[in-house]
Amino acid sequence: MTNLLPSELETSFLFRSRAISIPGDLRPGWRIAIVLLLLRKCCRQNRSSFTRLHVLSWGVRTKSSRRVIEDLIKGQSKPDSVLIRIEPSLNRAVDYALGEGLLSRVNGDKIELTSSGIKVADEIDAYREVVVSEKEFMSLIGKGLTETLVNQIFGKGA
Repeated sequence: MTNLLPSELETSFLFRSRAISIPGDLRPGWRIAIVLLLLRKCCRQNRSSFTRLHVLSWGVRTKSSRRVIEDLIKGQSKPDSVLIRIEPSLNRAVDYALGEGLLSRVNGDKIELTSSGIKVADEIDAYREVVVSEKEFMSLIGKGLTETLVNQIFGKGA
């Protein structure tokens, strides 16, 4: 049989596994910390619907999404003008946090911090150099993103 490969390709190949960089906002550790802080700082009774948690999580990710949420809360933009990106990474983070006992489900459609979750959220919040811009955003909006406003975003309310 005649070899059809050029002589430059007649060599052995070596494959090495390389680490793949994952953006920070998709890493489970970051996302879990954000979920715990959002429930602690932006939700009444440390509880939220999954839908509102998605809106808050989307809002905290970038400067532009933060501005959108701030404008929405201030009444400077209409709820039906906001396009929210639902991210599977939030779903995984919630599942991990549920598995670790940091969150619990209430009435099937709400997510709530457990006593362990409150303790961890408070510990994360105590570190001044961790998720700084995210915590600033959470302090700025407080509990202003209500379930009613979230329902209006998704066309469920008046």
